[in-house]
Amino acid sequence: MAYNIIFYFSDQQRWDTCGCFGQPLNVTPNLDKLAEEGVKFDNAFSPQPVCGPCRALFQTGKYPTETGCFRNNLMLPSNIKTLGEYMEKDAGYETAYVGKWHLASDGELEKKPTIDHTITAVPLELRGGYTGYWRAADVLEFTSPRLRRLCVRREQQPHRF
Repeated sequence: MAYNIIFYFSDQQRWDTCGCFGQPLNVTPNLDKLAEEGVKFDNAFSPQPVCGPCRALFQTGKYPTETGCFRNNLMLPSNIKTLGEYMEKDAGYETAYVGKWHLASDGELEKKPTIDHTITAVPLELRGGYTGYWRAADVLEFTSPRLRRLCVRREQQPHRF
């Protein structure tokens, strides 16, 4: 029997913001339930505190210096095997990715990316091997009310709202 596996990566969240780690306010009830019913890591460390490189590390199991994603705004190289590929190709799972990808655009810091998927759909070949359900953005903060909102439908057509 194959198990359902959910990897949940929050962004810019300290350990003590979750009830399962002692937060007295009921601000993370769904995360707390997942922690109660699944696996909760009491000690977790990141060798890279920046978003893109940390995501590249989680996706590949390699240090940012190995992948070349040592700072934000660097694309994940397509020749590096990712968690999505391991789960789909090697283990036979159907995968989904929801949230911030932040590994498909490339360029200098503080400048418009030279390869820019922050306002377009992330092409299938830049999704790190995830071929199933995809609802992800390649922008730093997609939830900000100051940014235009873009959703990509299954047929790869952008939908603004």
